[in-house]
Amino acid sequence: SSDLTSPDGQAYHLGLVYRFFREYGFHRLTTNMFSNLSLGLEMVFLFAFAFGRHSAAATVHCCYLLAQPLLMLSYARRIGRPGAGVCAAMLVYLSPIVGIDGVSAYNDVALGTTAFALFYVLEIWREKEDGTSDRLLIPIGLLAGFCFAIKLTGFVAPLYAATVILMRKRPRALVPVAAAAAMIAVPWLIKDWLWLGNPVSPFLNRLFPNPYIHVQFEDSTRSYFTHYELTSFRPWFWTLTTGGELGGQIGPMFLLAPIGLLALRSRIGRHCLLAALFFLIPYPQNIGARFLIPALPFAAFAVPLGISSPAFLVTLLVAAAAVLGWPGVIEKYQAPASGWHIAQMQWKAALRIVPQDVFLRNHSAAWVAAQTLEYFVPKGKRVWSTTPVGEAYCNTDVMIGYQSAEGDLIDDILSTAVFDNQAPTLNFRFTFPKRRLQHIRVSQTATSPDDLWSIGEVRIFNGDNRISRTPAWHIDATPFPWDIGLAFDGNPVTRWRSWESIHPGMHVDVDFGTPMEIDRVELHSSHDQGKIEVHLDLSGRDVPARLDKLEDPPTGDLRRFAA
Repeated sequence: SSDLTSPDGQAYHLGLVYRFFREYGFHRLTTNMFSNLSLGLEMVFLFAFAFGRHSAAATVHCCYLLAQPLLMLSYARRIGRPGAGVCAAMLVYLSPIVGIDGVSAYNDVALGTTAFALFYVLEIWREKEDGTSDRLLIPIGLLAGFCFAIKLTGFVAPLYAATVILMRKRPRALVPVAAAAAMIAVPWLIKDWLWLGNPVSPFLNRLFPNPYIHVQFEDSTRSYFTHYELTSFRPWFWTLTTGGELGGQIGPMFLLAPIGLLALRSRIGRHCLLAALFFLIPYPQNIGARFLIPALPFAAFAVPLGISSPAFLVTLLVAAAAVLGWPGVIEKYQAPASGWHIAQMQWKAALRIVPQDVFLRNHSAAWVAAQTLEYFVPKGKRVWSTTPVGEAYCNTDVMIGYQSAEGDLIDDILSTAVFDNQAPTLNFRFTFPKRRLQHIRVSQTATSPDDLWSIGEVRIFNGDNRISRTPAWHIDATPFPWDIGLAFDGNPVTRWRSWESIHPGMHVDVDFGTPMEIDRVELHSSHDQGKIEVHLDLSGRDVPARLDKLEDPPTGDLRRFAA
């Protein structure tokens, strides 16, 4: 169950680490969007994995979990507020989502710890007025760059550092900070630019068109993660703190977070809230609970700073956080399966009294799938899957359907053979007086967020004679031109798709190389695009073309074609 294992850790955080380990480095990989992310922490995992495999990598992340409260307490002592530091550190440490994330091979807690370290060093730099403070600019830049290297959402760390520097009116200090940050961050951008044509893959694919990630996937993923399954945002804060529907909960004690706004009365409080604001910037793009982890240390600090908490109140808050974060208590106010949290203290498995494989076999379907692939799949063969498997535990090359354009295409081919509304039985037939033409264009002019334009087969005729494609033809499409050949391959289960919601400006172009006589163009399409509007442009001439929408006879069993 997700309560006892690390879903993303098994699938890609350590799946990619295991791949790098057995392949002795990076290799161009276009079928796994997660390999396009910045993997700075995974590189740290890799060293540990080489010696102690999966548990060693998770232990590296646990070290960040243990270091974070110590950093927070150290900073609190420096500002003369140790009580506030104890309270803030324990509120974060005892958060249910922080607890499970921190003992798994994830990266959110590491980002939160590094972000607080950046904040801490910046505060020291702010305090010092002499020239010795400039010695801290390189560590500031390295920490800011490592935030980005840990997770793309860490892009706010360099922005935060730059803002603090500019607030102190030291613009020249930006140079060493930017240079140090770039050393850590920019290589990840270069890698994706060279291999994928998109430096921030798997995002911004409209800005950087490429054949590896579909815009439609990016849009649908963003739509889901900005809402999850919430029908209303009214219960959002309650769900985030006490429910599990957003992938876990940050803990009921963070219901007190609004009190932290009172910390605006003090300089230290304003600094904490400014940092919280910056690390909250990416959050609306994914409202899952763990995506708040980088901002939690600053929000937690603001609470005791805002209420000037005496010792007895600090003790009360910490005790309440400990009780409410205990696994048995969580299940009293949250359904056991509704959120990711530490459900049991598996000390026998941790000490290997229960062997690792026995524990995983009983608690992880992804591990079972990985072992099945390891046993049955011949070496060197690739497997396509609709759902993730525990790639961290097998040598098999697994391509997950939704993780790349190639995986999406395989899924579309297989589903076309199964679902009638995807078969190419809708015929858009354009007829016109015979003309000698070299170029034709089919345009789509409708707008709908729910439809993708697709063409199963383009057929061009001169009378009753179908004109076959020759090497002299040049075919193109906007958007996603890379698959346009699928609309000319004669296979009923393959189709060109726009892979983004329909809008005016989409078109398919055919240039024959030399003029030829034609009088009919047919687009054999599917019924799963009810709102499209197509028009035929014949070399820019005002040639009347009649459009008839016809129903082709059923194509029969397409499963063999799909296979």
